[in-house]
Amino acid sequence: MAITWAPSADKHGIDHEDALQAIMNAYYVEREFDEPRPPATVRPTLFIRTPPRDLHIFHVMVARPKHLERLEEDK
Repeated sequence: MAITWAPSADKHGIDHEDALQAIMNAYYVEREFDEPRPPATVRPTLFIRTPPRDLHIFHVMVARPKHLERLEEDK
């Protein structure tokens, strides 16, 4: 599997190794995203093929408490 990183994936300074560790050990998965903030006009979507051939990482950040609380409520 090829892993590629968008320049935006480094915006928050998270090491690629740490991001991959989080992906491999995920305990929450965000399936829907908030409305886009300007200048973006399109809501991001997540598309997963089975089995995935490649992985393109476009954004990495520490999970905000408000998101973790919402995901915990949705469990």
